[in-house]
Amino acid sequence: MKITTDLLKAADSTNTNAHYDAIVEAMNRYAEVYEIDTPLRVAHFLSQIGHESGFKIIEENGNYKARRMRQVFGCKGGSKNYNADKDDCTAGRLREKLWAEENTYAGNAGNLLGYVYASRLGNGDEVSGDGYRYRGRGMMQLTGKTNYAAFTNAHNQKNPDDPRDFVESPDLLVTDHQYGIESAFYFWDARNLNVVADADDVRAVTTKVNGGLNGLPDREARLKNVKDALGI
Repeated sequence: MKITTDLLKAADSTNTNAHYDAIVEAMNRYAEVYEIDTPLRVAHFLSQIGHESGFKIIEENGNYKARRMRQVFGCKGGSKNYNADKDDCTAGRLREKLWAEENTYAGNAGNLLGYVYASRLGNGDEVSGDGYRYRGRGMMQLTGKTNYAAFTNAHNQKNPDDPRDFVESPDLLVTDHQYGIESAFYFWDARNLNVVADADDVRAVTTKVNGGLNGLPDREARLKNVKDALGI
């Protein structure tokens, strides 16, 4: 089956027809490659990606003011444990240098992301710069060297006529929009979400996408819109 501009609009009405016309060809190409090829799979995929990114290709900015960077990255347990009144953490600091070396990281995306993503997600240490090099990019924010390598392997296996190395050239996800779009399909495939969508269980799909049920009412509303447009 085909993804159409009308289906994309049903999943997210905030973009123009021109935006959807510009991406629909690539959406269909990768839907075929990644076997998102039934009404249920299309409905669940479009509703979830619509909620997560609004079908926009995004590149992580990382250019934060001091207090905001500490809120986002500084505290054990995440931003919910940041106390704005005290500019401190209620459950302990995760990254002390965001306070001790504020001027190094505030307003400097390269330094900040190089620090907060260092030595995880397959990245090297802070000095390597991998945290910034493999920052979030794409329609579903691909982050970390391990994920860029896995995306490379999946892409090359499924698209043997178009070999790419996203570890060597991570900016391809924003400079060539087809790969930023493909990142959403890879995200879906890597989590085996076609099987979950086949069961038509939006709560299970959402949990696999999000790790919880954040935004469930919006996801459900988008799913209903797409199903109505598909007549299912």
